[in-house]
Amino acid sequence: MGTFFIVFIIFGILVVGGFVVLIAFIIKKATEPKTAKFIENEKKVMYENVTKSRKNLSPHKANMYAQVTDAMEFNYRKAVTYYKLSGTIFNENRKPIVAFERIERGMYTKGHMYAMTKKQTFYFEFTGLEATFYCDNVLLGRFDKEGIIYDDTNQAIGKAKHPIKASFQIEFFKKTNHRLGEGLFPLQLNNRQLATINVAPNYDDIPYGHSVSSVFDTLGFGTPIITISENEQPTLEEEKWLLAFAIFETAFHGHWLIP
Repeated sequence: MGTFFIVFIIFGILVVGGFVVLIAFIIKKATEPKTAKFIENEKKVMYENVTKSRKNLSPHKANMYAQVTDAMEFNYRKAVTYYKLSGTIFNENRKPIVAFERIERGMYTKGHMYAMTKKQTFYFEFTGLEATFYCDNVLLGRFDKEGIIYDDTNQAIGKAKHPIKASFQIEFFKKTNHRLGEGLFPLQLNNRQLATINVAPNYDDIPYGHSVSSVFDTLGFGTPIITISENEQPTLEEEKWLLAFAIFETAFHGHWLIP
């Protein structure tokens, strides 16, 4: 009996020790910096994946920034060391207009994303609530955690401070989701309020299947992300910012992989 007990204790120690080692390995792999070569290879694969999805998109419209809605269909993959979200964003007519793929890892939401319309390509790098935007392989600019927007010369040109976003469920006869925080926020560019950004819903809190019909009919999504302010007409450069923010709101804020 004593020998069996000792063997049991030793076995338990080995199991616990192995589990601790496994956890330590996962944390190390998830937090260690990736090499530049690794990131470039990952970018190449993401680009190729999104390019394939691009073939199924509807034509690019002149005011594409106004076409992007909060309705998307996606696939979510959670691996040991990273999270990946691949999907398509729709317009109000339920036509696919943006394809994207997003990967992030670590405890501070560090990652990147490719997104394409039929005509333009956007690339996003983000850490926490800070992000850098590229359009057609050219640096567009960035915004910091305070929402201050900087152009490609690092000059402050505006502000878009995303409100706090959280949600909770109430289960009484049927489960309902409720969102906290403001439902929209202003986008200021070049000394004027150019537009309003509608906050994307929390897809990760929604139990429905993500078919196009369920997103539009059951959930009631399909609201345009960007609303241009009255009497405002964006420049060509501002249109790039508007489209970048519209895509980022749905594809990033619409589904928090690592809150």
